[in-house]
Amino acid sequence: MEKDIEIAEKYFRKYISVGEIIAVRDLKALGVKEPEKVIVELMNKGIIEKGEGCFNLVREKKH
Repeated sequence: MEKDIEIAEKYFRKYISVGEIIAVRDLKALGVKEPEKVIVELMNKGIIEKGEGCFNLVREKKH
């Protein structure tokens, strides 16, 4: 699953805001076996966040 997380993280760094359906479809096309689980893992790590019908890359907060 670590390789899938790497693929997904690279994907979200390239596409900073992606619709839910498209993100799952694209990640499957990139070879991610269980994109929904990988997306949850990225959210738990604080890399992406869920918006209204989309996923967004979390930008570093400025102090």
